[in-house]
Amino acid sequence: MAVLNFDIKSVNLPSNEEGKAVFLTGSIDASTNQTFEKRLTDILSSGTTSVMLVLTNVKYINSTGLGTIVKCVDTFREKGGDIKLVGVPTKVIALFEMLGLLALFETHDTIESAVASFGKKKDAKAAAAPTVKFPLQLKHPVTGLGLNVSQPGRFKDPRSGDYFSVDPAGTIEFYEMSKVRMAELKIPAHTDFAAAVAPLASSLCAACKLPGSVAEAMGDALARAGSLLNGKAADANETCNVLIVADQDKLQVGIVSYGSALALRGDDSVLRELAGLVTEAKHQVLPTRGNLLILVKMAH
Repeated sequence: MAVLNFDIKSVNLPSNEEGKAVFLTGSIDASTNQTFEKRLTDILSSGTTSVMLVLTNVKYINSTGLGTIVKCVDTFREKGGDIKLVGVPTKVIALFEMLGLLALFETHDTIESAVASFGKKKDAKAAAAPTVKFPLQLKHPVTGLGLNVSQPGRFKDPRSGDYFSVDPAGTIEFYEMSKVRMAELKIPAHTDFAAAVAPLASSLCAACKLPGSVAEAMGDALARAGSLLNGKAADANETCNVLIVADQDKLQVGIVSYGSALALRGDDSVLRELAGLVTEAKHQVLPTRGNLLILVKMAH
C-alpha cells in the first residue's frame, strides 16, 4: 500500500496573514487520496485559505489524486484563497501538460517565490473582460446534458463530477479525470523502446475501449521514437520516463528525457515523420528541466 506523509508548517505571507506550506512525501493515489483531501479540507476549515503544496518528494500521482488537487484548488479559490504548487517533479509537470491541466495551476520552483506570489495582484489576462456574452449555455461533450455558466472560471458538473473551465472568449475544456487511465515506467533510452511500451499502451487502449487501430498506429510511432532515442542518447546509462494516458477519445504517450535523447529542434524532420503516424506529435522543453515528446492518437 502506498504511503503519503505530511509535514505542515505555518508561513507568514506578505499580507501578514498566515499560510500553510504542506510538504508531501510519497504517492497520491487511491489508497492515500482520502487522507490527502481531508488534510487540505481541515486546513481550510481552520480558516487558512492560502496553501503551498510542496511536491518535490511526491513520486506518483494518479488520476484520482490529480482530480482531488483540481477540486481543492477550486474550493480554496472560491473562499478567496489559493493553492500553489511548489517543486513539482518534471514527470508530474509532463503529466499536467499531457492532461491539459498545467494552465489550471500556479507553479513555483521555491517556497520563497510562492510566498511572494500571494502578495501580487492577479495579472491582467486573468482578469480580462469576457469577449462573449454570459451566461453561456453549453453541453457536456459525453453526456450531452446542458450546463449553464454565469461567468468565466472553473466549475464542476454536479451530475458527472467532471471539472471544466470556460475562458473569457467562451472556450470550454473538460477534465474528465474519472475516465482517465494512466501508467508510467522508466526504461533505458537504449532499450527496445517499442517492445517495452507498446503492450502497456495497448492494454490501456483496451481498458478505455479504444479501437485497435489506435494501438496499432501508436505502436508504429513508438518504433520510430525508439529509433530516435537510440540514435541520440549520448550516455549509455541514459533513461527516459514514459507516461501513458488514455481515455475514451484518445491515447497519449509522453516521453521525458533529461539527457540528449530528445534534444530536438522545433522544425526537426522526425517530428513531421511522427506526426504522419499519429494524430499529433509535439516536442517541448519543460519549465523544470528535460525535454518532453508527446504522441497523440485520437479515436476518430
